[in-house]
Amino acid sequence: MEVIATKIFIGIIIAVVSSFFTTKLALKKFYSEKWWEKKESAYAEIINALYDLIQYCEIKKEDYGQGTDHLPEKVRELSVKYSEAYWKIKKATDIGAFVISKKAESVLIELRNQPQLKWEENPSFEIFEADYNFYKEALEKIIIVSKKDLQID
Repeated sequence: MEVIATKIFIGIIIAVVSSFFTTKLALKKFYSEKWWEKKESAYAEIINALYDLIQYCEIKKEDYGQGTDHLPEKVRELSVKYSEAYWKIKKATDIGAFVISKKAESVLIELRNQPQLKWEENPSFEIFEADYNFYKEALEKIIIVSKKDLQID
């Protein structure tokens, strides 16, 4: 009788220990996947915001004296997107490495610290071209950093 009780007790102990570790591993995987999704979402938002900034600057730098006659509705739409994108990038820079990597944060800080041309001293197309180049360079760097951080490719 003692042998049977010992075998049952050992079986219960093994089941409990196995369940504990299985649950612990499952939860770890679950939280890891959720964290990856948050990172992916943050990078996607940053990339989309940078793209919107680039689009606006591209139209504004091309419009200067060229008579490209972009539709006013399109310019207004891009202007709204530009404003929203600007604040998203500012927020991502301020919040920084909470979700994104330190390297991505440094790219955004570098973007923020770029020297700004003065409106009083430069034609607008030069200002928009400089901003366009800054945003484009930041976008290229963020794509590289995000792929590495998300372990894509």
